[in-house]
Amino acid sequence: MIAVLALSLGGCAGTVGVQPMGPDSFMVSEMRAPVLGGGAAAQRAAIGEAMAFCHYAGRVFVPVTMYPSGFAGSPYGPTAYTAVFRCLPTNDPVVARLQADHAPWIESPPAHP
Repeated sequence: MIAVLALSLGGCAGTVGVQPMGPDSFMVSEMRAPVLGGGAAAQRAAIGEAMAFCHYAGRVFVPVTMYPSGFAGSPYGPTAYTAVFRCLPTNDPVVARLQADHAPWIESPPAHP
């Protein structure tokens, strides 16, 4: 019974991973069933995956467009979230401007040894 429940819940979340959109530009979409937190959980997962992707590359996450997606007519609201973002070098002028504006999501990656 527990294995069946675990398998059925596993099918309630989805992603295709980070997809390239152009130079230093990417997109990720996440979907979560209402039982797994719905749109709010999808938003956390998408943004977390995007930030981790840039962080792992030694770059800075810069959001371009982020929005709820999926079937808006659902009684639970949209259960998916899409983030379009850029991964920029720490010395990029855009990053410097955002840091000066104290953008809360701008965080420099750790220095690599």
